[in-house]
Amino acid sequence: MKKRFCAIMLVLVFCFFAGPNAHAGEVDVLLQKLIDKGILTASEAQEVRTETNEATKKEEKQKAEQLKKDLPDWVKNVKLKGDFRLRYQYNHSNNTLNDRHRARIRLRLGVEGKVNDKLMAGLGLATGLSDGSADAARSTNATLADGFSKKPIALDYAYAKYTPYEWIDIIGGKFNNPLWNPTDLVWDTDINPEGGSINLKKKVSDNLDLFLNTGIFVLDESGSATQNDDPMMYVIQPGFSAKLNNKVSVKGAFGYNISSNVKGRSLDGKAGTNSAFGGLLTHDFTVVEPAAQADINKPFEFINVSVFKDVESLSLFAQYVNNTQASDENNGFAVGFGLGAKKVAKFGDWQFKYIYAVLEKDAILDILPDSDRYSGKTGIRSHEGVLTFGLSKNTFLGLDIYRSWSIIDSKAAETLVQADWNMKF
Repeated sequence: MKKRFCAIMLVLVFCFFAGPNAHAGEVDVLLQKLIDKGILTASEAQEVRTETNEATKKEEKQKAEQLKKDLPDWVKNVKLKGDFRLRYQYNHSNNTLNDRHRARIRLRLGVEGKVNDKLMAGLGLATGLSDGSADAARSTNATLADGFSKKPIALDYAYAKYTPYEWIDIIGGKFNNPLWNPTDLVWDTDINPEGGSINLKKKVSDNLDLFLNTGIFVLDESGSATQNDDPMMYVIQPGFSAKLNNKVSVKGAFGYNISSNVKGRSLDGKAGTNSAFGGLLTHDFTVVEPAAQADINKPFEFINVSVFKDVESLSLFAQYVNNTQASDENNGFAVGFGLGAKKVAKFGDWQFKYIYAVLEKDAILDILPDSDRYSGKTGIRSHEGVLTFGLSKNTFLGLDIYRSWSIIDSKAAETLVQADWNMKF
């Protein structure tokens, strides 16, 4: 026992002075020399190795805990997150003479700070535009062009969130979209609404959760002495998520939003496909948006082929929109599926998603839909396929292909291909 104790102390002293450069292989060399000199037997050396490893781990844990205690409160309460994307984009349209090849980048950086136990604030910066153009609200891309010019960085979001109880969030500012959408038929994923939102959630049982998302969003400022009412959007979305059994879960919601004071206006970021007269919208928008999704765990495990058997999840989803303020060309829908890994977290993980979408010209405001699907216009139909492949932790490749047509006129189809390399940090 005394020999083993002395050997452990010797090894620990060695590790202390060697510091971070001490490797398990070097400890093994030291122990082997003690065996060769007859100080330890092989079994005693193994016991020393095990006890030394445990003591080293305990010491490292204590140091980490002490370091955490010594950090200032503002460091403990602030979290940083971000991602960077490299993109090659190819546009083809029979309506133009030449195809278009573009190199693009996207950088996003976010900060979240805990003010107290119930209040937090966050802000995010991203590449993009802030000039009111059609791409300003719906794109965080920066195109590599213009003689090596500097690329603009814009305020992507800035908000405060108050959570007085675990079942309610109250948000104000410019924030991530609080509405649940299984597709980007209605909302481009890069749009961060502005205004306020109250979101409720209730856990009814282990298998059933209810939620209610609401919001008052500012669409624009009137900026005119003759137009006192600002264009606004009022939204409410009750919904549920339920686990039917160990294999199947479902989620559904019924959205209802009213866009008021937009009739007779021209909104920033418009695609120019809503009904208008003299450039001004001819009616307001009141839209119903039912949506549903079903997720199936291990859907093909009964097929004894690894490529199918290893698929972790299959999702089936659908979304419908109808603008009750327009008498015709006022509907839209999207249907599709996704399959593959539940999360792309390591090399070889993959996901595939397909969406078929139809969006008539006055189904929704044309400042909202996915900017990549026929340039964010309404009055379209489209196929989209997305493949994501994991390279390693926090980095993956993506391939997104659109084939879209106008249903307003006889313009030829457009093809958009986006090849991405994404990195999260």
